[in-house]
Amino acid sequence: MGSPLGPTLANAFLCHYEKIWLDMCPIEFKPVVYRRYVDDIFVLFSSPEHLELFKNYMNSRHTSMKFTSEIEQSDCFSFLDIKISRENNSFLTSVYRKPTFSGVFTHYNSFIDDSYKKSLIFTLLFRCYSLCSNYEKLHAEIEFLRDIFKRNSYPSNIVENAISIFLKQLYVPKKVVLTVPKKELLLILPFMGNLSISLRKQIHSCFGQILPPCKILLIFKSTNRLSTIFSFKDTIPKALCCNLVYKFTCGDCNVPHHGKTERHLKVRACEHLGITPMNGKRVVNPRPSAVNDHLLNSNHQCDFSNFSIIANDNNSFRLLCKESILIAKDDPYLNKQIASMPLSLF
Repeated sequence: MGSPLGPTLANAFLCHYEKIWLDMCPIEFKPVVYRRYVDDIFVLFSSPEHLELFKNYMNSRHTSMKFTSEIEQSDCFSFLDIKISRENNSFLTSVYRKPTFSGVFTHYNSFIDDSYKKSLIFTLLFRCYSLCSNYEKLHAEIEFLRDIFKRNSYPSNIVENAISIFLKQLYVPKKVVLTVPKKELLLILPFMGNLSISLRKQIHSCFGQILPPCKILLIFKSTNRLSTIFSFKDTIPKALCCNLVYKFTCGDCNVPHHGKTERHLKVRACEHLGITPMNGKRVVNPRPSAVNDHLLNSNHQCDFSNFSIIANDNNSFRLLCKESILIAKDDPYLNKQIASMPLSLF
């Protein structure tokens, strides 16, 4: 957990062992069908009693693994975003939506380019086409989408035109024309409403006349986003910042000191002040520090507020370089060394 490799390693582990466990499974309750996607498994048994036997068998294979189960209800079962139903002695599939599904999508009056709204229609149509096993199910899903788009204020002519285009692309044969592919050029502009729509037509017209071998890909982005108004991530407190170059300034005599740390700033600052970061009590044998020596010799009183962050970097070498450059530039009084590492071009 917490590592980008976690899901990959977990999947590789289960891929290896599930094959062994299925091969060793007793034939009395071995599943007829076993299909898994990450941590969701679809299993088909020849008898309902086999489910508990198979689940107990799998749970006994490894102490760190716990399998749970759900069974079909009224000849229906959901697996991922697929609804599987048993009809006429066969399995049929369609789109599964959770009971909490509200039908809220991008509203047609949203202040975004119309291409995103049309793309939403084609995306949901393609999802229905991919998951529905027959035309009856597909027709029912398209009718459902018609109602959903109507509730989101989509004009019926736009929805019907998109459905017509989508179905023609699937079922109307196309004449293949082999041509040299055009070079694609990407252009990103801020979305300005109707002005952007007019500008797009002008840009496509100009490129068609001046650079016909090129294809312009024009993308509009809205400048007013939630991220420009609200911060989605909490700001890291100054005391918990790490991998940084800091500056100490004595509150009584303004004597400076530069340093770098890869640990939390408060931990390093408390070492300079000769106190513990947990309760702020004096340390009997503090670590050697020019800042602590200055405070003891001059009887000055300083605290964590006298430390400030002047540079950051996650790379240890670059952090050393920044500390050295700042020491060489500012020549702080309490830094006995010239720099934390030699600075030379040749």
